[in-house]
Parts: sequence; C-alpha cells; structure tokens
Amino acid sequence: ASSTKLDIFNSQAIANTIWAYATVGYTDPHLFDTMSQLALLKLDTFNSQEIANTMWAYATMNHPAPALFFAISKLSLPKLDTFNSQELANTLWAFATLSFPAPELFDSISNLAASKLHTFNAQELTNTIWAYATVYYYYINPQLTKGILQEATQKLESLLSEQIIIILWSMAVSNSIDTESVIPLFSEVSKRYHLSQNHFQLSREALSQLHQASMWYSEEHCCNEPLLPIQLRKECSANFSSNENTSSKLQRDVVEAFKSLPSYFGISIIEEESHCGRTGYSIDVLISVRQQQLGVEVDGPCHFVGYSPNGATMLKQRQLCSLGTTPLLSIPYWEWDMLSSKAAATNNNGLECKQLYLQQRLQQA
Repeated sequence: ASSTKLDIFNSQAIANTIWAYATVGYTDPHLFDTMSQLALLKLDTFNSQEIANTMWAYATMNHPAPALFFAISKLSLPKLDTFNSQELANTLWAFATLSFPAPELFDSISNLAASKLHTFNAQELTNTIWAYATVYYYYINPQLTKGILQEATQKLESLLSEQIIIILWSMAVSNSIDTESVIPLFSEVSKRYHLSQNHFQLSREALSQLHQASMWYSEEHCCNEPLLPIQLRKECSANFSSNENTSSKLQRDVVEAFKSLPSYFGISIIEEESHCGRTGYSIDVLISVRQQQLGVEVDGPCHFVGYSPNGATMLKQRQLCSLGTTPLLSIPYWEWDMLSSKAAATNNNGLECKQLYLQQRLQQA
C-alpha cells in the first residue's frame, strides 16, 4: 500500500494490519516502519486493545520501533485502568521482548495487575512474571509476585510444563527467598515427568531454565531436598552444559587487547568459552592474572535492557559468583565501543585506550 493510502488508516486499521502481518509471520520492514510513523501521529486515539495488539505485533516480528515504544510507554499510562489482563500481559511481554526500557510503565502495571490477577489465565500469568524477570531492575509489587505464584498453584492443571518452568526461572532471577511457595510447581513438573514414562518433551531453553531454577532452589538457598527426579536433573544439567557458544567480534577484540598487554602485568589467556564445572555455565574468556584465575564476560547488546543487565545476565553472574570458584569481570559493549570513539576524537591510539581500560578494570576486579 502506498503511504498516501495509509494516511486514511485510523487506529483500528493500523493495529489490525500489523497484527495480521505478525499473526501469519509475514515480514515487511518498510510497512512496519511506515505504520509506526503513522501510529505516532494518531496515538492519542488508540484504545487499550489497539495499543496492546500493536506492541505485540512489533515484538512478535522482532521489529524495533523506538519512537513508537517510547511514546506508548508514556501515553498509555492514563489509560491503564482500561486494559484487561491480556492487554496488560501482552504489553509487558512486548517491551521485555524487545528490551525496551519503560520503568514507569512497568511500575504502574505492577501495582494495577496485582489487583486483577484473578482474571489472568495461564499464558498471561506466565508472560507477566517473565517480563518482570527479563527487565530485572524494575520495581515489582511484592503482592504481584506472591499473587502470581498463588494463581499459578491454583491453575497448575491448565499450565503447560514450559509455562511452569518459566515461572520457576523468573523466581530464580528475582532470587526470591520465599522458596516454600515454589514447591508445588517443582512437584508438578516432577509428577508430569514420572507420568510421561520417558516421553517428557521440553525444549532446550526450558531444560536450561529448569536447571537454573533447580540450582537457585537447591544450591543457592541450600534447600536440602532436590525437588526434581535425579534423572531429570541430569538431563537438564547435560543440556545446559552442552549449549554451544560462538565468540563474537567484540569478544575477539577484547581477547586481542588482553594479549597485547605488556608481559609485566602477568596476564595470559587460559581458555575461551570455558565451562564452570559446578554450574555448567560457559564463561567467555578465562584468564590468569599473576597466576590467579579470572573469568571475563564480554556482554553485547542482547544482555541489556537499555544500559542495565537483563534478568538472564544477572542470574548468570549471580550464580557464577555464588556457586562457581572463579571471580568474574563483566565488560559491557558500550564501554568498549566508546574506547574507539574516544581514541578517534583525541587522535590517540585505539589499542592504548583499550589497554588502559583493561588495566583499570583489572584493578577493580
């Protein structure tokens, strides 16, 4: 459709069009860009369903629309009372999926959703707790977390196994001290595993999340009795440890900078993509600093919401530090990228800037 014809689209037409494209998985970047610009002009006319469907469509197609998401994060606040459970959950899910920071929106929904949880179905409960765990740093009303666990426990029969696991993973990310409340969820997973007679099907991602949740419950909080069957724990651990990681250009650049440091710093590269034996996590680079081992995580954009580490990144860092044996140093991508910009602006040698940065970070580690 030409942009001239699109100009006659009202809010419902805009929302329905991109929702339809996303529902069938049809990619049209130009259309989505055009629609986001058009939506910005008419955003004050969007109702709650149109807002939620629009956000869901962009997130489903993994199509960033920063200006639109920013505007909706502000303009939707006065309308939140009109959102139903599906609209609240889908909006949260969309912002978290595209890692778009919206702390005020998340704060407001946290308080509102806590009073509406009895209307949430299994998918909505799962999407909501996952979204808060993913953005990690945003405030979540304690009553919302408690309520989601209570609702999930009451609705266990309607929850898919992978939905139960997402809720458990989310509790592990938040490092909840209320470990008693998750026992029914672990027990339900165990029951389904036993009843499946070796036909218990979980995605690799779900197996990994269950491994992390099990470590949180059994090891981080020293709960004596593992709640999962030993064979399932072994399957989760084996799957988690076998996840393959490939080094990024950013990671290779950091490694080369470490190698370039003068020998008197006593630094050597031990291994890239090193595995922590106890947890199964992969560490980007394992180095030796004067015969002391140090793990280095080179964190690219997918590890952050804005400039804050997301839930998955914080969970990994916390479990490596609490259960592993090697201190950890994290290098955020934007700090590393700024070094090249700084070098160009000051006519300095880029490598020297990187070496100085690494020296300073090592002193802080």
